[in-house]
Amino acid sequence: MKRRILSGLLIAAMMTGTLAGCGAKDTGNGSQGTETAEGEASDINFDEDPYEVNMLIALPAASPNDSEVKRVTDKINEITLENLNMTLNLTILPFSAYLEQIQLELSSGADLDIFVAPTAYGPSWVDAGFLTDMGPLLDQYGQETLESYPSKELATAPNLNGYVYGVPVHKEISQQTSIYFRTDILDKYNIDVSNVKTIEDVDAIFDEVSAKEPDMWMVAMDNLGWPELEPMDYIGGLETYAVLDPTENSTVENVFETDVFKKWTTYAHKWFDKGWINSGAASDTESYYTYISSGQAFAFFNDSGHPLAEKDQESNCGGTDLTMVNLEESIATTATASSFCYCISSGSEDPAKAMQMLNFIETNADVMNLLNWGVEGEDYVVNSDGLLDYPEGKDASTVGYHIGAGWILPNQFVCTPWCTDGADIYEKMEEYNNNTTISQLMGFTFDPTPVQDQISAVSNVKAEYYKALVTGAVDPDEYIEKLVQEMKDAGSEEIIAEMQKQVDEFLQNKSE
Repeated sequence: MKRRILSGLLIAAMMTGTLAGCGAKDTGNGSQGTETAEGEASDINFDEDPYEVNMLIALPAASPNDSEVKRVTDKINEITLENLNMTLNLTILPFSAYLEQIQLELSSGADLDIFVAPTAYGPSWVDAGFLTDMGPLLDQYGQETLESYPSKELATAPNLNGYVYGVPVHKEISQQTSIYFRTDILDKYNIDVSNVKTIEDVDAIFDEVSAKEPDMWMVAMDNLGWPELEPMDYIGGLETYAVLDPTENSTVENVFETDVFKKWTTYAHKWFDKGWINSGAASDTESYYTYISSGQAFAFFNDSGHPLAEKDQESNCGGTDLTMVNLEESIATTATASSFCYCISSGSEDPAKAMQMLNFIETNADVMNLLNWGVEGEDYVVNSDGLLDYPEGKDASTVGYHIGAGWILPNQFVCTPWCTDGADIYEKMEEYNNNTTISQLMGFTFDPTPVQDQISAVSNVKAEYYKALVTGAVDPDEYIEKLVQEMKDAGSEEIIAEMQKQVDEFLQNKSE
């Protein structure tokens, strides 16, 4: 699942924006400044020395080398100098180095302007004084950014008690529990999954396939998460407490006491006992994708159900052809809508200019194409359909720069689509987002400060049981009761009480 793929770095699934109103700014010259889309003069002074904006981006895999990044940013700076009298100093780090580096940058007060961050880290970084309140900056310098989201509520979802610490990456805003089957196995036995809607239906498919492929695991299990079989909104980014049915309900519950968790663990334990799951799944450190690509497993669960999800998951599985089936309706929460966001560091020498640069990047197709795809003619070409492709004889491994990770860049939806995604991919994503169900707690961020000790104690308890339960390795009738009691002994009920208090206050303020 998205938030699991990053192996504990953060909780995943994310924000999107509409295509309307996302065009580049009109340009102007001279010390009088530029004209904005609304026709009001900005305060850009072309007589002063250009301001250099330091920007940090993290990627899940290898990053382009520094010389290639400079080649691309030189092209970006031709645009930003003309429009903003600013330049961009871009650093791209792999996730393996990012968290350590960003902590050093923030704690030292380094001159960092814009950076991408796991939204779940926001509250603690706000408390530490690392992040600028972007609310006033967005109102003054980021109107185009605000308009690029379906609503201001979604645009400012990364906030702590009204302190806006980031704007979400433009991506799908929801999670949707889905199962992915190997298409070759479905075809081999002429299995129709068009009517698969529930976990009971999945169980029947497993029963059929296991009889014909007795040496194959039916499911490659993820020991870092479980497929929520009902809509829920996790509170506090802990995947321990949640509001179930969050469009109608606001009661915070311990997830492990719910019927839906018992249902999942009961099925998982049944499958484990039948040998349909890797017997070492609870302690496995291997990605479950490898068991699909190797042919060892038939299916896996994921919380991605958006229009690009099947293609993304096939890539994760080494190009294995997959068939995606959605098991639940999509649900958008603060966590799923904004798992990554772009922040302005409190160490920025000029937060206003940083906001102007971020606003420009968010809404300028030329800059976003450069950030995502590289330089036209060198890293990509425009084909006869107006879509992007590699230059002849080249691919992702031989061009100098190709991030191709719009889901962690400011706004992929103003990019020109890549040829394999199709011309209408961003319209499809927009339609998907517009049709998702929105939690009534959208924009709520839990402040853990009052119960930090209890959270730490409960997390230690959870770690003892969680992986074995979600992979079916132990009997839920016995172990859920033990887990829940030990969580209560560690302070779980105090945590729930504090969460409920903050949720109620949020909803009360929202209704006023």
